[in-house]
Amino acid sequence: MGNGPSRPTYLPSSSQTTKVQTIPISSLTSHNIHSVRITWVDFGNSIRFRVLPLSSFQRLIASSRPGITIAQGLFGLVLSGLVAAPGFNATGEYLYVVDLDTIRLCSYAPGHANIMGWFQDKTPAPGRALGTGVPMCPRSVLKRVIDTATSYNAAFLVGFESEFILLKSTNPVEAVNPHGHSISSALPSGAKETEVMEEIAQGLVDSGVELMMYHSEAAPGQYEVVTGPLPPLEAADALVHTRETITNVAIKHGFRATFAPRINLDNCGNGAHTHISVHPVNSKQPS
Repeated sequence: MGNGPSRPTYLPSSSQTTKVQTIPISSLTSHNIHSVRITWVDFGNSIRFRVLPLSSFQRLIASSRPGITIAQGLFGLVLSGLVAAPGFNATGEYLYVVDLDTIRLCSYAPGHANIMGWFQDKTPAPGRALGTGVPMCPRSVLKRVIDTATSYNAAFLVGFESEFILLKSTNPVEAVNPHGHSISSALPSGAKETEVMEEIAQGLVDSGVELMMYHSEAAPGQYEVVTGPLPPLEAADALVHTRETITNVAIKHGFRATFAPRINLDNCGNGAHTHISVHPVNSKQPS
């Protein structure tokens, strides 16, 4: 028998992984964007954002340090409560400076775009240069890891399998269907869950996230979305956007998408399988 089709090869230097599919700031008007979501993720894994009208956002990015002020105590909030963890209070502010290379269209919210950023000191702090990431900034923490690895001639690619369960009711907890792993009856033509998955898939493609495949998983109402490899920081940003797309499309159709590790003790839970490959930055230099 002859050899089958070769599998695609991903390297940090390949076109698939060096060019993150975001949109330039100059194209917001041509994409009919009227609102920009300045987004961050805290240490409780809550995705948070503030919405700026396009005119306000354009004034913001024209400034010398384009960012919004956010209370330092925000990192101490647990879930959606207003009670801060020990060591946090309402004193002090960070400047959340937008990363202009991270804008993506929100396919699930026409007219909206999403942008990530860096938490920095609003005013000079002892021992830190103004404009550098603060220790509590999640993206800066990851960036420091990447920079350290680069100094050892190592680069990473990261891809994700995002598992979630679609629920048609949360009280009582009821999945959209009882079907299992990769079975065709979990995605029947004309079913609302099929429409949801197709909209999620197209939304990711439209926003520049490489979708490799999607399918049903083992638990009732469980599905998986597989996205392509990217450098770690870009991969983390794309994962946030992937989850926002899944969650919001489900809500639009009257469902709830949950990434909770396990909602039934007698069935499979949700995973966020992470595929990491290590590559030399310079193949001629020992790592």
